[in-house]
Amino acid sequence: MDELKKELLARKDRLEKAISSAESFLESAPFGSLRISKSTDCTRYYLITQKGDTNGKYIHAKDRPLICQLAQKDYAKKLLAEARQELHDTEVYLRGIDKHNSESVYSKLDPKRQFLAEPILRNSDERIRYWNSLPYNISSYEPDEKIYPTKRGELVRSKSELLIADMYYDLGIPYRYECELKLKNGKVKYPDFTLYHSSRRTVYYHEHLGCLDDDAYRARNMRKLRLYEDNGIFPGKNLLISWESESFPFNIQSFREQIKELFDV
Repeated sequence: MDELKKELLARKDRLEKAISSAESFLESAPFGSLRISKSTDCTRYYLITQKGDTNGKYIHAKDRPLICQLAQKDYAKKLLAEARQELHDTEVYLRGIDKHNSESVYSKLDPKRQFLAEPILRNSDERIRYWNSLPYNISSYEPDEKIYPTKRGELVRSKSELLIADMYYDLGIPYRYECELKLKNGKVKYPDFTLYHSSRRTVYYHEHLGCLDDDAYRARNMRKLRLYEDNGIFPGKNLLISWESESFPFNIQSFREQIKELFDV
């Protein structure tokens, strides 16, 4: 519901701007309307200025600016009628969402009843709490390498991963570190971070490539990315990739801005 309301508000804003633009154009548009006559060999244009006139005054082809303005005027009038109606319908629906939000029913229950009932529709906060409550397996690979404590209290393997984990924590983005991911072919991988976008109800995976100078490391991670592709996990869709090398340190500020835009925070 949160994402739908956001989309409706964005649509409302676009409609209001379109209406304002159309109204502004019509205030200075030329008088009259355009009639177009098309034959097999050419197209002719006529200016209609009197009610009941079905012919109009011929507009010479060299006066194309007038022809275009009249065509634009006709379009603007039609757009105005449709946009005003759509804006009205959108505002009515938005008022309905604010008044009758099915996803808020569970959160309004008495806590004792919440304990007994299982939500059928969850709002954003409830979806996050539910996702966080689900059990999951964590990678057991080289546990001694996890030496950097995050703000959330877990241990990660590198300073860059520490920056990333704390960034997600500060932004309030639900995440799991090295969570088990079972692929279609039965293989199991452990992405560096698994993220949950509550408004979109979408899981994202984040791999941080921290040693791109190392040939073996680079090849191993390229194979992992190819395996992700084979399982429908793509950059630009549901896979985030950050990277660094000795010559190009990790730019956490730039990555933070990308994440804020993606998660609307």
